[in-house]
Amino acid sequence: MENVIFFCVFSCWIMQITSSAGGSSDVRVRMGENITLNCSMRNRYEVAWYHLRSEELVLLISAEKDKLGRKLLTNYNPNSNRMKITADSWVTRVSLTISGVTESDSGLYFCGIKSDAPEMFFDKPIRLEIEDEVTVTERVLMFGGVGLAVFVFFLTTVIAGGIIYHRGQQKGWRAAKRASIMSYKSAI
Repeated sequence: MENVIFFCVFSCWIMQITSSAGGSSDVRVRMGENITLNCSMRNRYEVAWYHLRSEELVLLISAEKDKLGRKLLTNYNPNSNRMKITADSWVTRVSLTISGVTESDSGLYFCGIKSDAPEMFFDKPIRLEIEDEVTVTERVLMFGGVGLAVFVFFLTTVIAGGIIYHRGQQKGWRAAKRASIMSYKSAI
């Protein structure tokens, strides 16, 4: 029952954050790169990172301090080959590192921390956006195609204009010839 209540409260809080402007900090990364997201953990002993994408909230990783408070011990990490959690020497700052970012990694990330109380407190959400990477070859092809299209349009316009001018000139000569023949016949 506690989990259901927690999820409902957390979902409402997420909806408020995502609908308000400026509620998150944005991070942009290219596909395949590594990214590190940071969270403050002062005076707390447990941390969890959540990912919200397409209205699905997923627990990515959770950890807690050891008894001496000097180490961070991972409790849950189903993506250990791509995601890891690290802390500074005093375990006051915690970082989530995602290796080889993919399109499915885009979305909102939340760092939840808690102490002895059952409530979890959340840092400001981080919006991860994947940048489109356009290679030099793609740019050359793109702009080369546009340049070729402009050149073909210009060439077609010049040729069509020349044809229209030439035909008009021929019609003018024929009309002038007919007019001169008619005026010659009427003079005789």
